[in-house]
Formats: sequence, structure tokens, C-alpha cells
Amino acid sequence: MTLDVLIDDEFPISEDLIESLKAAADLTLSEESSINSVVNLRILSDIEMQQLNKEFRNKNRTTNVLSFTNNDLSRELTNNIGDIAISYDYVSSEAKENGKSFSDHIIHMLVHGIYHILGYDHEDNISAEIMESKEIDILAKLNIDNPYN
Repeated sequence: MTLDVLIDDEFPISEDLIESLKAAADLTLSEESSINSVVNLRILSDIEMQQLNKEFRNKNRTTNVLSFTNNDLSRELTNNIGDIAISYDYVSSEAKENGKSFSDHIIHMLVHGIYHILGYDHEDNISAEIMESKEIDILAKLNIDNPYN
């Protein structure tokens, strides 16, 4: 599994956190039998996130994470299953509001995004329960508390 990470210099993301993000992606994809997959992660600002959310979801506001599944012909050749965008600003603020560490919260957002790429959603209670259960299981294996409590 490969997690390609692109971060602007303005965001203080340590090499240790990047390695933790890669480990979380590896574990998530391994658990889902998708070990040869490639995922692109872009950590960006609220302004950029708002633009993406407006363009792709017709919602003119920022959010914490967006996932884009790769459904084109390149998927078979590159094993690239999709792209994830995480707003540094939003996740940082959300972590503070909820008494979580930034590292734990951004790792959760990555895991959440990967599950979206793999086809999971939270559009109804049953789907949400399945997806959240998978996230909780992965995060527990990474020594991160249940984010839904």
C-alpha cells in the first residue's frame, strides 16, 4: 500500500505524523484486503476545501474531509483507488472543540476517507453503524479512542 501525501509548507505536520498516517492507511487497506492500493492525501486550507466542496458537492462551505474514488481506466494500471482532501484548519479546530489530539483526529479523518473510497457511507443508520464500527476497530488497533463517544 502506498499513501502519497502532499502538504503545503504552511501546515506543521511532523514526519512522525506522516508515518502514522501511512501506518493507518496501510492497516485500513490491509483489513479490507486492498493491500496493493495507492491513495493520494492532500492536506489543505479551509479556503481550498470550500472550493472543492462547492465544485464537487455543490455545498459552499468548508468541511473536514472529502473523498474522491478513482473510477477511471487508470485504476487497473496504477492501483490508485482515490484521493482524499483533509482541511488542516477545520480538523485542527474540530479537534480542539472536541478535546481530541490533532494527530488522532486527522488519522481518524484519513481512515474515514479511505472507507468512503472503498464504498462505505453513512447515509442511513445501518450504513453509518457499519462504517463507524470499522473505523472504531481500526482506530483501536492504532491506540486511538473511539471518536464517536
